[in-house]
Amino acid sequence: MEPAELDEVRIGCVTIPLERAQQWVAQYTDEGNSCAVNPYAYPAYDSYERDRNDPRQLTDADLLAPGLLNVPIKIRSFYDLQRIRPELEAGLANDDLGYALSEIEDPLRVEGMVKPLYSVLDAPQGKPRNVNATTLSKVLHRKRPQSLVLHDKWVRACYVGEDGPVPRVKKRSWADYMVAITLAIGHDIRSQQGAFKILDEATSAPGDLTHVRLLDILAWTSKGSMARGSAERP
Repeated sequence: MEPAELDEVRIGCVTIPLERAQQWVAQYTDEGNSCAVNPYAYPAYDSYERDRNDPRQLTDADLLAPGLLNVPIKIRSFYDLQRIRPELEAGLANDDLGYALSEIEDPLRVEGMVKPLYSVLDAPQGKPRNVNATTLSKVLHRKRPQSLVLHDKWVRACYVGEDGPVPRVKKRSWADYMVAITLAIGHDIRSQQGAFKILDEATSAPGDLTHVRLLDILAWTSKGSMARGSAERP
């Protein structure tokens, strides 16, 4: 994105005036919001267990982190996540996850980063109950916030559909779906580095949040321009 074009930021099929996007991230990261009636998840989620966060290991506390993004973990789901912890930790051992998502353009490398983590949702037997891509993404993002994307219905609204970069298909695995979402988000960040640098500077603590997290804040706040939203499926 050329300097003259730094007046908007694109999140999938949603285009947001850059000035408005700056206001959104500034408001979301204002730590004074912790006293509000309806506080935002920052800094609660992003700083949760940060000093003890080993990116290759999942603790029991990590499995409960989605609750800080308004996705509480049910007791049955907690036990199931404990059960599949070895598979998730094997996926988290991928060295490519240590790079910023914008630095990895090779689709095969992205697939290698993402698919092993989300294939647990496609297992014919042993799939964690009441855990979908949204829940799992909120467990995993904190481990590698620079490379593992967050997902919810608003990310889906921005990225999936006729106007978005990820087409709707009748049958698709969760793993393939999250690879497609990750590739699309990586492209948006990589092609708009100038805009994301400006957004980072608009936060209350520049450098505290990754570009992946900033994009998620914009998707969540935009609500997909209120254009659409659907029950979650791959």
